[in-house]
Amino acid sequence: MSGGSVVRSELPFETIDALLAQHPFGNTEYITEQLHICYRRRLGKVAAHLPAAAELLDALDRCDSYGVYRTFGDTVVRCAIQHAHARLEMGVEYGLPLARCEEVFRETTRLMGDKTFGPIGSGLVDRLGPEPHLGWVWRAEQAETVFTRAFGHIVRENNYEEELYTPEPDELAVLAQGARLLNELLPLSSASPLSHTHLIAIFPRVGLWATRMSSSEFRVSGTIFLSRRLLANPWTAAEHLLHESLHQLLYDFRRGHTLLNPGFDRSDAPLIHSPWNRPDPANGNYWDVHRALAAFHVYVHLALLAQVAEQRAPELEESYGPLRMIGSRTALARAQYLGEQLRTQCWGELGAAGQQFVEWFGSILEILDPAPPVPGSRVHLLFDRYWREAREVGNLTGTTERAEVRDLLAGLIREEVSSARGVLASMNQDYRQFDRSVAAYSSDDPVTQFVSTRLLIAETILSLSPRKYKLSESNLADDAVTHMVEASSEVLMPILLT
Repeated sequence: MSGGSVVRSELPFETIDALLAQHPFGNTEYITEQLHICYRRRLGKVAAHLPAAAELLDALDRCDSYGVYRTFGDTVVRCAIQHAHARLEMGVEYGLPLARCEEVFRETTRLMGDKTFGPIGSGLVDRLGPEPHLGWVWRAEQAETVFTRAFGHIVRENNYEEELYTPEPDELAVLAQGARLLNELLPLSSASPLSHTHLIAIFPRVGLWATRMSSSEFRVSGTIFLSRRLLANPWTAAEHLLHESLHQLLYDFRRGHTLLNPGFDRSDAPLIHSPWNRPDPANGNYWDVHRALAAFHVYVHLALLAQVAEQRAPELEESYGPLRMIGSRTALARAQYLGEQLRTQCWGELGAAGQQFVEWFGSILEILDPAPPVPGSRVHLLFDRYWREAREVGNLTGTTERAEVRDLLAGLIREEVSSARGVLASMNQDYRQFDRSVAAYSSDDPVTQFVSTRLLIAETILSLSPRKYKLSESNLADDAVTHMVEASSEVLMPILLT
């Protein structure tokens, strides 16, 4: 496998789409073949201890390629192999009990001759579409089986606590539209990751899923989790289908390649800060190398998706409704930042394949973004969060009516205006016009004033950036903006997490 760079040129989107799908980093046939080698090897080791595993291995040898693809794509089958291997070969008490793994192996072998065999056994009827590479949609009402019991155990063990939701017919239609839209926009480079998503599970808009849009987990590979919130607009559904399916492709690639060096997840390993995400009590906006690499991979693809979507929206909105997905500039900015951080902060944590991975997708990014922000830029990413927090405060109901919250917002306005003046002064900018604009909002209620003032601060500072979002060579102004945004996020955290 070679990770060589592409030659920078003005390539049409169709060519980039093909490049992403044909290179080993995105070629589903190659990745799936390597994945199957990995699972066969582990199942073979388990078979030395469990006759049920040996019978399954024998059944796989007699099965056609599509049956093998769906069997090894099944989250429950994967976990049974992984967990049994950990218990028997490594002596680790992990995951499904051994007796449950044996049940899964026996039931899988029994179902191997069933042409409808698919994720979580047979019985699922809803799919993204009829194409062979498209996955099934979970239904909560299906009969209890060895597979459904094991799947529930796996989901709960990996911190997905809410009960799964069965989507309504109109919601399923939006999900299917999202898959068709991906095929319209990126027919090759979307089909590849979608083929690694064997099951789609939907969560209702409760608990963490009231704000979370989608999720994937390496230990639950083969399945993606989406919020019901996505099932209202095909563009949003398409974006998150691609986003989470790209994670699945990367997980499958990781199984068969030295993507990461051993110990990458040790307690003192370097972390990458994602400036566009606000802090939380668990420091969730600091990512290990695997999460940062996965996000870099996703944002390169989303940048291409958004560029094509923005170009073709006028012709497609009649069929798919208004365009609602990440902007291409936002996706490009995040991809550029993460690529830079992976090279400067975490290069030693990447294996040989991981380093080639970053270089290859970096060369794709050069084509998509020939005039990127200068190295070290971060202010534009911080202002992504800054303005998003303002919108979230503006959309809150009930909370902002409390006197203590309104007093908190009024205090933040004063502090942030003072900080913005300091940034402007450090850039030798006259801030009298800025002060006049701030004063124009003084009679507004605290919530409206907070939202308007934050927008003014972000636009004023970014408009004065002489070097594509890097404010100063000394980093004095950049550091001041960082301190302002980080300090304000900490103050807002109790409001926005309630």
